[in-house]
Amino acid sequence: MKRLKFIYIAAPLTLALNALPGYLDGAWRIAATLLLALALWAVVWMRVYFTGRLRPEYAVLAIIPATSYHILQSIGSEYTNTFNTPGWQNFNFFLWVAAIVVMIRALLPSAQEFKGRLATDSVFIFMSIITTVYGISCWATTHANL
Repeated sequence: MKRLKFIYIAAPLTLALNALPGYLDGAWRIAATLLLALALWAVVWMRVYFTGRLRPEYAVLAIIPATSYHILQSIGSEYTNTFNTPGWQNFNFFLWVAAIVVMIRALLPSAQEFKGRLATDSVFIFMSIITTVYGISCWATTHANL
């Protein structure tokens, strides 16, 4: 999968996974979360698999933080109180960091997409900044709501 095609598909899916299920309740929230997570995982897995920059098994890390957050929110408040402890909040932070790292590794250009130094690849630099800022914003939102 080419990098621009990956960006055009993964960016809206990531935004939808983090935002859309929040507008739904109950079983609809879980269904939307699982459907969007499966679609995003498939896109990230294909990109990582075909570039060879990262083992494809790590693609699941791109969806775990948002998926777990939405499932916890749909289950009820009695379960979310358990996850307000500092240990679970730190674990949630590292899950978001792992998701950011996987998405940035998926954005690395293949040999056919960019020849030259990575420091001059404007698409990679811009999308890495956007991915990092958006990931930290999503973590802050989930951290504040749990």
